[in-house]
Amino acid sequence: MKSVSSSLPVFRFRAIRAFKALDNGTQRKWVVVAAARDLPINLPLDANARVPNVLKNATCAEMRQTLMKSPEMFQVFNGGIVCTASSVELKQDGNDHIVEVAFDNEAEQGIVNGGHTYATLLHTLHDNTTYSDGKDLRVVLTQDARRGSAELADLVIDEESLAEAVSRAREKAQVQIEFVAPVGDAELLAQIARARNLSQSVEATALANLAGRFDLMKDVLRNAPAPFGPGLVDRIVWKTNQEVPEDSQAIPVKLLIQILALSNTKIYPPATRVANEVYSRAGVVVREFGESEGEDLRFYDALTRLLPDLIRLYDHIYSSLPEIDQNFPWADGKLDSERKKRRVTPTTPILARPCLSRVVNAFIWPIFSAFRVLICENSDGSLGFRTDPIDLFEDIKTEMAMTVQSFHRNQAHGIVHQVGKDKEVWVRLQAQIESEMKVRERLATAR
Repeated sequence: MKSVSSSLPVFRFRAIRAFKALDNGTQRKWVVVAAARDLPINLPLDANARVPNVLKNATCAEMRQTLMKSPEMFQVFNGGIVCTASSVELKQDGNDHIVEVAFDNEAEQGIVNGGHTYATLLHTLHDNTTYSDGKDLRVVLTQDARRGSAELADLVIDEESLAEAVSRAREKAQVQIEFVAPVGDAELLAQIARARNLSQSVEATALANLAGRFDLMKDVLRNAPAPFGPGLVDRIVWKTNQEVPEDSQAIPVKLLIQILALSNTKIYPPATRVANEVYSRAGVVVREFGESEGEDLRFYDALTRLLPDLIRLYDHIYSSLPEIDQNFPWADGKLDSERKKRRVTPTTPILARPCLSRVVNAFIWPIFSAFRVLICENSDGSLGFRTDPIDLFEDIKTEMAMTVQSFHRNQAHGIVHQVGKDKEVWVRLQAQIESEMKVRERLATAR
């Protein structure tokens, strides 16, 4: 790698063949075939919707077997790597064809598809363990052999044979790389990622992350006072296969999106629409958040600025429900079943505070969503609560918990999902909050 006057990092490597495949006057695409051993070992992966993991991805095992047994076929069997970049130049250096690629880190350029191909080549040809949980090639090949790749068994028990196979792979394996440049727009990057990742499921949250849809959420949570801050942001899983710091509890970003949706009074006005649709359409809600625009986007951004308060309320309700009735099966809703003692103390899903039991979404979501009736819009467009929601919950928490329990036992006949789907219990819980607010208003007037 070298730098140029523009200060963008430039990666330089030999190519076997290279040609310009497209030039529409704005974007250009180059197709490069290179010896796999010549790939730079530190190409940026921020543009990839997934964090590569060569242990979790089954296709990586197939790639390892190809590299070990028939590396000359790797380019035939493999779809290659796709990169976005700022610029690409093809040069001649003596007898060598040289590719120089400049990446803009701020635009999250780099490998947009084929991250697992890249990670497998690094791991197999260079024994780079960055994307293998620190496990070297021999350990991983041993795991492959135990899982049914019998052809690899001979290699893992003979160091000399393994070394010869790696040497042959370094000599024979070639890979195709496509470079698309310039790509400096986040929306275009997300479109390319979506189009190029259809062969393997990519979570909607990963694509939203590429498009910068979570930037405001990251800023709000990073800058909020304890228990928020950078440590909590690092625990949030923003993209597929992302790992969180060791010994810390991961937070799916989709849960934060669902919390925002449950609180969204624009999409679910308390007087006219019940938010039980969030439970029934939990996955669709995540995609709709990423694709929101106009007034919907403005309101979601306002809700995002309120997210620390929403999280405090959510975790408080979560930890309180098992305390109200320790005999109720909050974790699974299975009535009259033998309760097994947990070896690990449960914690709340976001702030990771100890609690007595897990609580399924079907029980907590209707209660939490009912508090959206307290959300009001200020003159500057910001959002707030008419009164402290945690204080109000403390006053009526037993009544609200009993409403959920009664509905679960009677109307839902012990079926947990029915509690989440049926709008009746959601309406009842909302009515309890509205009734408590009216009582408080009357008492305030009487004073």
